[in-house]
Amino acid sequence: MTAAGTFAVGLAFNLVGLIDVWSSTQAGSLAGVPGWWHTVFLTAGCLAMLGKRRHPMLALGAATVAAGADVALGGSIALVLVMFDLLLSVGLFASARARAAVTTAVFVAIGTASVVGGLAAGQFRIAVFISLQLTTLLFVPLWWAANMRQQRSLGALTAERTAHEAVLAERAAMARDLHDVIGAHLSTTAIHSGAVLALPPETERDRAALREARTSSLAALEEMRSMILLLRAEDATEKDPTMPGGLDRVPDLVEAAVASGLRVDVHTREIPRIPVLVAHAAYRIVREALINARKHAPASEVRLDVREAGDRVTVTVVNTLTRSDDLGHHALSAGTGLTSMRERATLLGGELMASRDGDRWRVHATLPLHPRERP
Repeated sequence: MTAAGTFAVGLAFNLVGLIDVWSSTQAGSLAGVPGWWHTVFLTAGCLAMLGKRRHPMLALGAATVAAGADVALGGSIALVLVMFDLLLSVGLFASARARAAVTTAVFVAIGTASVVGGLAAGQFRIAVFISLQLTTLLFVPLWWAANMRQQRSLGALTAERTAHEAVLAERAAMARDLHDVIGAHLSTTAIHSGAVLALPPETERDRAALREARTSSLAALEEMRSMILLLRAEDATEKDPTMPGGLDRVPDLVEAAVASGLRVDVHTREIPRIPVLVAHAAYRIVREALINARKHAPASEVRLDVREAGDRVTVTVVNTLTRSDDLGHHALSAGTGLTSMRERATLLGGELMASRDGDRWRVHATLPLHPRERP
Protein backbone atom coordinates (compact mmCIF):
# COMPACT_ATOMS: atom_id res chain seq x y z
CA MET A 1 0.00 0.00 0.00
CA THR A 2 1.23 3.53 -0.70
CA ALA A 3 2.04 6.00 2.07
CA ALA A 4 -0.93 8.18 1.10
CA GLY A 5 -3.30 5.21 1.10
CA THR A 6 -2.04 4.03 4.47
CA PHE A 7 -2.44 7.52 5.93
CA ALA A 8 -6.01 7.79 4.65
CA VAL A 9 -7.02 4.39 6.05
CA GLY A 10 -5.18 5.01 9.35
CA LEU A 11 -6.77 8.43 9.77
CA ALA A 12 -10.20 6.89 9.25
CA PHE A 13 -9.42 4.27 11.92
CA ASN A 14 -8.35 7.00 14.35
CA LEU A 15 -11.48 9.02 13.69
CA VAL A 16 -13.76 6.07 14.44
CA GLY A 17 -11.92 5.43 17.70
CA LEU A 18 -9.62 2.49 16.88
CA ILE A 19 -6.99 3.79 19.29
CA ASP A 20 -5.79 2.83 22.76
CA VAL A 21 -5.91 -0.82 21.70
CA TRP A 22 -3.07 -2.00 23.96
CA SER A 23 -4.49 -0.90 27.33
CA SER A 24 -7.77 -0.59 29.16
CA THR A 25 -7.32 3.15 29.85
CA GLN A 26 -8.91 5.94 27.83
CA ALA A 27 -7.04 7.60 24.99
CA GLY A 28 -4.69 10.29 26.23
CA SER A 29 -4.46 8.89 29.72
CA LEU A 30 -0.65 9.03 29.66
CA ALA A 31 0.28 12.34 31.26
CA GLY A 32 -2.87 13.88 29.88
CA VAL A 33 -1.73 13.63 26.25
CA PRO A 34 -4.72 14.02 23.89
CA GLY A 35 -5.70 11.25 21.49
CA TRP A 36 -4.91 13.22 18.32
CA TRP A 37 -1.24 12.53 19.00
CA HIS A 38 -1.91 9.12 17.45
CA THR A 39 -2.42 10.94 14.15
CA VAL A 40 0.90 12.74 14.62
CA PHE A 41 2.69 9.42 15.00
CA LEU A 42 0.73 8.05 12.05
CA THR A 43 1.98 10.97 9.95
CA ALA A 44 5.57 10.26 11.00
CA GLY A 45 5.19 6.59 10.12
CA CYS A 46 3.70 7.36 6.70
CA LEU A 47 6.52 9.81 5.94
CA ALA A 48 8.96 7.00 6.75
CA MET A 49 7.12 4.80 4.24
CA LEU A 50 8.22 7.12 1.42
CA GLY A 51 11.70 5.58 1.59
CA LYS A 52 10.68 1.94 1.99
CA ARG A 53 12.06 0.83 -1.39
CA ARG A 54 15.42 2.60 -1.43
CA HIS A 55 16.11 2.55 2.31
CA PRO A 56 13.83 -0.07 3.89
CA MET A 57 15.91 -0.41 7.07
CA LEU A 58 15.98 3.33 7.76
CA ALA A 59 12.26 3.56 7.07
CA LEU A 60 11.56 0.68 9.47
CA GLY A 61 13.76 2.23 12.16
CA ALA A 62 12.00 5.60 11.95
CA ALA A 63 8.56 3.99 11.98
CA THR A 64 9.54 1.81 14.96
CA VAL A 65 10.27 4.95 16.99
CA ALA A 66 6.86 6.38 16.02
CA ALA A 67 5.17 3.06 16.82
CA GLY A 68 6.88 2.92 20.23
CA ALA A 69 5.58 6.37 21.09
CA ASP A 70 2.14 5.35 19.83
CA VAL A 71 2.15 2.25 22.06
CA ALA A 72 3.05 4.45 25.01
CA LEU A 73 -0.26 6.23 24.41
CA GLY A 74 -2.12 2.93 24.26
CA GLY A 75 -1.46 2.05 20.61
CA SER A 76 -3.55 2.30 17.45
CA ILE A 77 -4.50 0.09 14.50
CA ALA A 78 -3.13 2.75 12.13
CA LEU A 79 0.48 2.21 13.29
CA VAL A 80 -0.03 -1.55 13.01
CA LEU A 81 -0.72 -1.03 9.28
CA VAL A 82 2.43 1.08 8.95
CA MET A 83 4.64 -1.49 10.68
CA PHE A 84 3.14 -4.38 8.71
CA ASP A 85 3.85 -2.61 5.41
CA LEU A 86 7.41 -1.65 6.35
CA LEU A 87 8.26 -5.15 7.57
CA LEU A 88 6.97 -6.48 4.25
CA SER A 89 9.18 -3.95 2.44
CA VAL A 90 12.23 -5.06 4.42
CA GLY A 91 11.49 -8.64 3.43
CA LEU A 92 11.25 -7.65 -0.24
CA PHE A 93 13.89 -4.97 -0.74
CA ALA A 94 16.50 -5.27 2.04
CA SER A 95 19.68 -7.31 1.81
CA ALA A 96 19.84 -10.87 3.08
CA ARG A 97 21.89 -9.79 6.11
CA ALA A 98 19.40 -7.04 6.96
CA ARG A 99 16.49 -9.46 6.62
CA ALA A 100 18.19 -11.92 8.94
CA ALA A 101 18.83 -9.17 11.52
CA VAL A 102 15.22 -7.97 11.43
CA THR A 103 13.88 -11.52 11.68
CA THR A 104 16.06 -12.18 14.73
CA ALA A 105 14.95 -8.91 16.33
CA VAL A 106 11.30 -9.79 15.70
CA PHE A 107 11.66 -13.19 17.40
CA VAL A 108 13.44 -11.60 20.36
CA ALA A 109 10.72 -8.96 20.65
CA ILE A 110 7.95 -11.55 20.47
CA GLY A 111 9.60 -13.75 23.10
CA THR A 112 10.39 -10.86 25.44
CA ALA A 113 6.93 -9.32 25.20
CA SER A 114 5.25 -12.70 25.75
CA VAL A 115 7.30 -13.50 28.86
CA VAL A 116 6.99 -10.03 30.38
CA GLY A 117 3.27 -9.82 29.64
CA GLY A 118 2.61 -13.30 31.02
CA LEU A 119 4.56 -12.61 34.22
CA ALA A 120 2.90 -9.24 34.70
CA ALA A 121 -0.56 -10.74 34.31
CA GLY A 122 0.34 -13.88 36.22
CA GLN A 123 -1.39 -15.99 33.58
CA PHE A 124 0.20 -18.30 31.04
CA ARG A 125 -2.67 -17.82 28.60
CA ILE A 126 -1.85 -14.12 28.40
CA ALA A 127 1.70 -14.99 27.33
CA VAL A 128 0.32 -17.30 24.63
CA PHE A 129 -2.15 -14.65 23.49
CA ILE A 130 0.58 -11.99 23.21
CA SER A 131 2.84 -14.43 21.36
CA LEU A 132 0.17 -15.30 18.77
CA GLN A 133 -0.85 -11.68 18.35
CA LEU A 134 2.68 -10.36 17.82
CA THR A 135 3.56 -13.25 15.53
CA THR A 136 0.66 -12.29 13.29
CA LEU A 137 1.59 -8.62 13.30
CA LEU A 138 5.39 -8.86 13.08
CA PHE A 139 6.41 -12.22 11.64
CA VAL A 140 3.69 -12.80 9.03
CA PRO A 141 4.83 -9.88 6.79
CA LEU A 142 8.39 -11.25 6.77
CA TRP A 143 7.13 -14.74 5.93
CA TRP A 144 4.87 -13.32 3.21
CA ALA A 145 7.78 -11.39 1.68
CA ALA A 146 9.93 -14.55 1.68
CA ASN A 147 7.16 -16.39 -0.16
CA MET A 148 6.90 -13.58 -2.73
CA ARG A 149 10.67 -13.65 -3.31
CA GLN A 150 10.54 -17.40 -3.82
CA GLN A 151 7.73 -17.08 -6.36
CA ARG A 152 9.66 -14.41 -8.26
CA SER A 153 12.76 -16.56 -8.23
CA LEU A 154 10.82 -19.56 -9.53
CA GLY A 155 9.25 -17.39 -12.23
CA ALA A 156 12.65 -16.12 -13.32
CA LEU A 157 14.06 -19.66 -13.39
CA THR A 158 11.08 -20.87 -15.41
CA ALA A 159 11.48 -18.04 -17.91
CA GLU A 160 15.21 -18.73 -18.19
CA ARG A 161 14.59 -22.44 -18.69
CA THR A 162 11.94 -21.75 -21.33
CA ALA A 163 14.31 -19.44 -23.19
CA HIS A 164 17.09 -22.01 -22.90
CA GLU A 165 14.90 -24.79 -24.29
CA ALA A 166 13.62 -22.56 -27.10
CA VAL A 167 17.16 -21.71 -28.20
CA LEU A 168 18.22 -25.36 -27.97
CA ALA A 169 15.23 -26.35 -30.08
CA GLU A 170 16.15 -23.75 -32.67
CA ARG A 171 19.73 -25.00 -32.67
CA ALA A 172 18.46 -28.52 -33.23
CA ALA A 173 16.43 -27.25 -36.19
CA MET A 174 19.53 -25.51 -37.53
CA ALA A 175 21.49 -28.72 -37.16
CA ARG A 176 18.85 -30.56 -39.19
CA ASP A 177 19.14 -27.85 -41.81
CA LEU A 178 22.87 -28.31 -42.18
CA HIS A 179 22.47 -31.42 -44.30
CA ASP A 180 19.88 -29.80 -46.56
CA VAL A 181 21.84 -26.56 -46.92
CA ILE A 182 25.09 -28.17 -47.95
CA GLY A 183 23.31 -30.81 -50.02
CA ALA A 184 21.46 -28.13 -51.97
CA HIS A 185 24.61 -26.27 -52.94
CA LEU A 186 26.43 -29.49 -53.77
CA SER A 187 23.46 -30.50 -55.91
CA THR A 188 23.83 -27.27 -57.86
CA THR A 189 27.51 -27.99 -58.36
CA ALA A 190 26.73 -31.54 -59.48
CA ILE A 191 24.02 -30.36 -61.90
CA HIS A 192 26.28 -27.85 -63.63
CA SER A 193 29.27 -30.15 -63.74
CA GLY A 194 27.07 -32.98 -65.05
CA ALA A 195 25.67 -30.75 -67.77
CA VAL A 196 29.14 -29.71 -68.88
CA LEU A 197 30.44 -33.28 -68.92
CA ALA A 198 27.44 -34.41 -70.98
CA LEU A 199 28.31 -31.98 -73.80
CA PRO A 200 31.37 -31.49 -76.02
CA PRO A 201 34.04 -29.16 -74.58
CA GLU A 202 33.45 -25.43 -75.04
CA THR A 203 35.67 -22.91 -73.29
CA GLU A 204 33.17 -20.14 -72.51
CA ARG A 205 30.40 -22.49 -71.44
CA ASP A 206 32.78 -24.56 -69.33
CA ARG A 207 34.11 -21.43 -67.58
CA ALA A 208 30.54 -20.29 -66.86
CA ALA A 209 29.79 -23.68 -65.31
CA LEU A 210 32.95 -23.46 -63.22
CA ARG A 211 31.97 -19.99 -62.03
CA GLU A 212 28.55 -21.27 -61.01
CA ALA A 213 30.12 -24.26 -59.23
CA ARG A 214 32.49 -21.91 -57.39
CA THR A 215 29.60 -19.64 -56.39
CA SER A 216 27.63 -22.60 -55.03
CA SER A 217 30.67 -23.89 -53.14
CA LEU A 218 31.32 -20.49 -51.53
CA ALA A 219 27.65 -20.20 -50.59
CA ALA A 220 27.82 -23.66 -49.02
CA LEU A 221 30.87 -22.65 -47.00
CA GLU A 222 29.15 -19.44 -45.84
CA GLU A 223 26.03 -21.33 -44.79
CA MET A 224 28.13 -23.92 -42.98
CA ARG A 225 30.07 -21.19 -41.16
CA SER A 226 26.83 -19.53 -40.02
CA MET A 227 25.41 -22.82 -38.81
CA ILE A 228 28.57 -23.80 -36.95
CA LEU A 229 28.84 -20.41 -35.26
CA LEU A 230 25.22 -20.72 -34.14
CA LEU A 231 25.67 -24.24 -32.81
CA ARG A 232 28.92 -23.39 -31.02
CA ALA A 233 27.59 -20.32 -29.21
CA GLU A 234 28.52 -20.68 -25.53
CA ASP A 235 25.51 -18.87 -24.04
CA ALA A 236 22.43 -20.93 -24.85
CA THR A 237 20.10 -18.17 -23.65
CA GLU A 238 21.53 -15.52 -25.97
CA LYS A 239 19.43 -15.01 -29.04
CA ASP A 240 21.45 -14.65 -32.23
CA PRO A 241 20.20 -11.50 -34.01
CA THR A 242 21.95 -12.49 -37.23
CA MET A 243 20.08 -15.68 -37.97
CA PRO A 244 21.05 -16.65 -41.54
CA GLY A 245 18.35 -16.36 -44.14
CA GLY A 246 15.38 -14.01 -44.25
CA LEU A 247 12.93 -12.58 -46.78
CA ASP A 248 15.47 -9.88 -47.61
CA ARG A 249 17.62 -12.63 -49.17
CA VAL A 250 14.91 -14.05 -51.42
CA PRO A 251 16.14 -11.91 -54.37
CA ASP A 252 19.50 -13.68 -54.07
CA LEU A 253 17.73 -17.03 -54.37
CA VAL A 254 15.85 -15.82 -57.43
CA GLU A 255 19.06 -14.54 -59.01
CA ALA A 256 20.77 -17.89 -58.44
CA ALA A 257 17.76 -19.75 -59.86
CA VAL A 258 17.73 -17.59 -62.99
CA ALA A 259 21.47 -18.09 -63.42
CA SER A 260 20.90 -21.85 -63.32
CA GLY A 261 18.41 -21.67 -66.20
CA LEU A 262 15.05 -21.28 -64.50
CA ARG A 263 12.62 -18.57 -65.63
CA VAL A 264 11.26 -17.10 -62.43
CA ASP A 265 8.23 -14.82 -62.23
CA VAL A 266 8.28 -13.13 -58.81
CA HIS A 267 5.18 -11.77 -57.07
CA THR A 268 6.08 -10.71 -53.53
CA ARG A 269 4.80 -8.05 -51.19
CA GLU A 270 6.63 -6.47 -48.29
CA ILE A 271 5.62 -7.92 -44.94
CA PRO A 272 6.37 -5.47 -42.10
CA ARG A 273 7.19 -6.69 -38.59
CA ILE A 274 7.49 -10.33 -39.59
CA PRO A 275 9.07 -12.43 -36.79
CA VAL A 276 12.60 -13.65 -37.45
CA LEU A 277 11.67 -17.34 -37.17
CA VAL A 278 8.82 -16.95 -39.66
CA ALA A 279 10.98 -15.01 -42.13
CA HIS A 280 13.70 -17.64 -41.79
CA ALA A 281 11.23 -20.47 -42.40
CA ALA A 282 9.76 -18.72 -45.46
CA TYR A 283 13.26 -18.18 -46.85
CA ARG A 284 14.15 -21.85 -46.38
CA ILE A 285 10.94 -23.02 -48.02
CA VAL A 286 11.47 -20.74 -51.04
CA ARG A 287 15.06 -21.89 -51.36
CA GLU A 288 14.21 -25.59 -51.13
CA ALA A 289 11.35 -25.23 -53.62
CA LEU A 290 13.60 -23.46 -56.14
CA ILE A 291 16.30 -26.07 -55.64
CA ASN A 292 13.78 -28.85 -56.26
CA ALA A 293 12.63 -27.10 -59.43
CA ARG A 294 16.25 -26.82 -60.51
CA LYS A 295 16.84 -30.51 -59.78
CA HIS A 296 13.73 -32.05 -61.27
CA ALA A 297 12.64 -29.52 -63.89
CA PRO A 298 15.67 -27.72 -65.35
CA ALA A 299 14.86 -24.68 -67.51
CA SER A 300 11.25 -24.69 -66.31
CA GLU A 301 9.01 -21.69 -65.67
CA VAL A 302 8.55 -20.85 -61.99
CA ARG A 303 6.08 -18.55 -60.31
CA LEU A 304 7.02 -17.36 -56.81
CA ASP A 305 4.47 -15.66 -54.57
CA VAL A 306 5.12 -14.54 -50.97
CA ARG A 307 2.54 -12.38 -49.23
CA GLU A 308 0.70 -11.63 -46.01
CA ALA A 309 -2.81 -13.04 -45.67
CA GLY A 310 -4.46 -11.86 -42.47
CA ASP A 311 -2.48 -13.24 -39.55
CA ARG A 312 -0.50 -15.59 -41.78
CA VAL A 313 2.20 -15.58 -44.44
CA THR A 314 1.68 -17.65 -47.57
CA VAL A 315 4.49 -18.96 -49.73
CA THR A 316 3.60 -20.43 -53.13
CA VAL A 317 6.08 -21.82 -55.65
CA VAL A 318 4.73 -23.33 -58.89
CA ASN A 319 6.93 -24.73 -61.65
CA THR A 320 6.29 -26.52 -64.93
CA LEU A 321 7.28 -30.18 -65.17
CA THR A 322 10.10 -30.68 -67.73
CA ARG A 323 12.24 -33.52 -66.46
CA SER A 324 15.70 -34.04 -67.97
CA ASP A 325 16.65 -37.68 -67.67
CA ASP A 326 20.35 -36.95 -68.25
CA LEU A 327 20.49 -35.02 -64.98
CA GLY A 328 18.20 -37.29 -62.98
CA HIS A 329 20.84 -38.96 -60.87
CA HIS A 330 19.30 -40.58 -57.78
CA ALA A 331 21.69 -38.73 -55.46
CA LEU A 332 19.98 -35.48 -56.41
CA SER A 333 16.52 -36.80 -55.54
CA ALA A 334 16.75 -38.07 -51.99
CA GLY A 335 13.35 -36.61 -51.08
CA THR A 336 14.66 -34.81 -47.99
CA GLY A 337 13.74 -31.36 -49.29
CA LEU A 338 9.98 -31.84 -49.08
CA THR A 339 10.26 -33.39 -45.62
CA SER A 340 12.42 -30.49 -44.44
CA MET A 341 9.94 -27.90 -45.73
CA ARG A 342 6.98 -29.64 -44.12
CA GLU A 343 8.77 -30.03 -40.77
CA ARG A 344 9.73 -26.36 -40.77
CA ALA A 345 6.15 -25.24 -41.38
CA THR A 346 4.75 -27.65 -38.80
CA LEU A 347 7.17 -26.52 -36.08
CA LEU A 348 5.77 -22.99 -36.37
CA GLY A 349 2.16 -24.16 -36.31
CA GLY A 350 1.69 -23.84 -40.07
CA GLU A 351 1.21 -26.34 -42.86
CA LEU A 352 2.69 -27.19 -46.24
CA MET A 353 1.16 -28.92 -49.24
CA ALA A 354 3.12 -30.11 -52.25
CA SER A 355 1.52 -31.95 -55.15
CA ARG A 356 1.23 -32.19 -58.90
CA ASP A 357 -1.32 -29.88 -60.50
CA GLY A 358 -1.69 -30.91 -64.13
CA ASP A 359 1.59 -30.21 -65.88
CA ARG A 360 2.87 -28.22 -62.92
CA TRP A 361 4.29 -28.91 -59.48
CA ARG A 362 2.87 -26.72 -56.71
CA VAL A 363 4.30 -26.04 -53.26
CA HIS A 364 2.10 -23.98 -50.94
CA ALA A 365 3.03 -23.15 -47.34
CA THR A 366 1.02 -21.24 -44.74
CA LEU A 367 2.94 -19.84 -41.77
CA PRO A 368 1.44 -17.98 -38.77
CA LEU A 369 2.74 -14.47 -38.11
CA HIS A 370 2.61 -15.32 -34.40
CA PRO A 371 3.97 -18.87 -34.22
CA ARG A 372 2.94 -21.06 -31.32
CA GLU A 373 5.47 -22.22 -28.77
CA ARG A 374 7.03 -25.58 -29.36
CA PRO A 375 5.74 -28.27 -27.02
